[in-house]
Amino acid sequence: MLIEKLEDKCSECMLCVRDCVMGVWRIVDGKSKPVDVDLCNRCSHCVAVCPCDAIRHDSLEMDQISGVNRKNLNPDVYRDIILSRRSVRQFKNEPVPRGVIEQIIDLARYAPTASNNQNVGYIVVTDKRLIEETAKNIFGFTSRLYNKTKKGIGRIFVNLTGLANNRYLKVMDYAQKQNAETGRDFILHNAPVLILIHAPKNARFVSDDCNIAATTIINYAHALGLGTCLIGFMIMALRYSGRLRKKLGVPKNRRVHACLVMGYPAYKYTNTVSRKKPEVQWL
Repeated sequence: MLIEKLEDKCSECMLCVRDCVMGVWRIVDGKSKPVDVDLCNRCSHCVAVCPCDAIRHDSLEMDQISGVNRKNLNPDVYRDIILSRRSVRQFKNEPVPRGVIEQIIDLARYAPTASNNQNVGYIVVTDKRLIEETAKNIFGFTSRLYNKTKKGIGRIFVNLTGLANNRYLKVMDYAQKQNAETGRDFILHNAPVLILIHAPKNARFVSDDCNIAATTIINYAHALGLGTCLIGFMIMALRYSGRLRKKLGVPKNRRVHACLVMGYPAYKYTNTVSRKKPEVQWL
């Protein structure tokens, strides 16, 4: 790995030294200098913070580095994106162009990862038949479990454990009826795109990394006119079903930590929504 300072451009502002969390950049004889380059985690901060374009780093794709357009950093626009975003469960019967999906995932790779490991992976499913089959199998399994709670030992169990008041169990009769009569998909919502976000098993902080990437996808997709919904049932199903992991191509050494569906919303939301006040402690 080669990290080089262009002396004729450097102003010795020392921002590279102050911002380098790994201690690669240090002050030597009153000047900034890359010292222990093997410590570098390729976060790109030294290149990003340098006001003089005085750093070259052969382990970075320098053609990806560009100036920040701060005129686009509008807090009101971002606030409107967050306030207007909804979890969408009704989609148009319209495919999402592959180029748009690639654009969204390309931005998601800039989401932060612990120690800049950049080890988040994506499985994008656009095969409508595979999505429908996956949803049908999960809903069928859930229905069979629910039916066992309506009589005998199953009923006694849910009553003793308090699960009888669980809102997901309470809605199952309605969901089963809707599924049978209209074909409504309560798992993947008849979406045209399913995205699984995964990372290496046993790696540290990867659940956070995957969910930060998922949030990036959700907000950017909304800004592009798409709708998304996080699917917790898919995470549970993938955790316990090796057959489902194999069917969806999840690598053996990886674990899915976030899952979402995406498509064009069937209708628009006119207003924002109500949320509880945050629970905050000030110290």
